[in-house]
Amino acid sequence: MNQLEISFGTPLRVILAEAEAPEGSALLTVRFQQFSITMQGDGVMYTLPVDHLVSMQVSYVDAAGNPAQVDGPVTWASSDAAVVTVAVDTNDSTKCTVTPAGALGQVQVTASADADLGAGVRTLITTCDIEIVAGEAVSGSIQPTGAPQPIPPA
Repeated sequence: MNQLEISFGTPLRVILAEAEAPEGSALLTVRFQQFSITMQGDGVMYTLPVDHLVSMQVSYVDAAGNPAQVDGPVTWASSDAAVVTVAVDTNDSTKCTVTPAGALGQVQVTASADADLGAGVRTLITTCDIEIVAGEAVSGSIQPTGAPQPIPPA
């Protein structure tokens, strides 16, 4: 079962749950103000304006879809520090803050954890694709492009 739940707080709440994989390609895009999240197949692309940051949290489930634990702290990383930096929450390593670093483009944020609750190590890597975009236009202006010209005679 695939499940995607997106909550921006009241009044917007979007939930997509599928009991079986859809035939063909599934696509879901949610837009809220200048933010958007797009899910296609098993991947999610989060669009973030360059002048905003976002808090994120990773959660884990077992094979039956029930909440599951990992062994030790979660390690976060950015595939390109010129696009975003990732700061881990000092109180909860399952949370982080993603901050654009100035460059526009696509980046992958990863959360790595030890899924083996015993003495061994089995690294589980969870990914989130993020696209940093220019801020959305909020106003415009119209101005002359040169000095006034006389109207030519008819």
